[in-house]
Amino acid sequence: MRLRVFLFAVLFLSATFAYSFQEVKTLNLPADGIKKLEIDCGAGFLKVRGNEALNEIRVEAEIIVKGKSEKKAKDFIKKYIELFLDKRGNRAVLVSKIKPFHSLFSFRQRVINVTVDVPKNMPLDIDDGSGSISIENINGNIDVDDGSGSMSIEDVEGEIVIDDGSGGLSIEDITGNVEIEDGSGEIELQNVAGNVEIEDGSGKINAREIAGDVSIDDSSGSMYLFDIHGEVVVSDGSGSINIDGVDKDVIIKRDGTGSVKIKNVKGKVIK
Repeated sequence: MRLRVFLFAVLFLSATFAYSFQEVKTLNLPADGIKKLEIDCGAGFLKVRGNEALNEIRVEAEIIVKGKSEKKAKDFIKKYIELFLDKRGNRAVLVSKIKPFHSLFSFRQRVINVTVDVPKNMPLDIDDGSGSISIENINGNIDVDDGSGSMSIEDVEGEIVIDDGSGGLSIEDITGNVEIEDGSGEIELQNVAGNVEIEDGSGKINAREIAGDVSIDDSSGSMYLFDIHGEVVVSDGSGSINIDGVDKDVIIKRDGTGSVKIKNVKGKVIK
């Protein structure tokens, strides 16, 4: 009898978790008078793409609810999904979040995947909970406060400031300065025209083709710095340091534990 009850429970849960409901919603807002787009989003991926032909902000939100029947999923969306795009003064505000709720089975998936197309000259201020972030083709400053998930930013004419909890970072083809405060995860930077400043907890750092100065305060993880045209300042806790090709001075304030290899420096090497 117990075996039958157990098998019934397993079959019931399997059938319940097999449910998957998806709903796509679109939002639009004219960009006239908008100086910045602020995005506050929770679980799910976020993609932001600049388009110089656009004169409005376009949002496509894919809401996914697993573990509920279609009727219950629609009820859940109506009750707990917060999704809107508003103009507030000279700012546009996009919110894509799931309100707090109690669930017996917290591992059921509920996410909102958001794709945003904006005019190319649109600065961004992003507060993200979890999920990957992809940003490309923006002429404006970008400020990102991210909890977890990978992040890719490329082809940006402006300053970039990132406060990241965990997840890999890939940043490429940037004309302004880049400032990163990172908890954990690999950091990849390539072709940055400005200065680079990194405060990192753990994870490998790979930076190449940087036109400005590079300053790194790193707790742990290997470091690879190639083709740096400005000054390099490093403070490292543990992990190897590899520097090749610097036009100005290299200053090692602290090298902690790990090998240090420095070559092809036109300025001074100060330890």
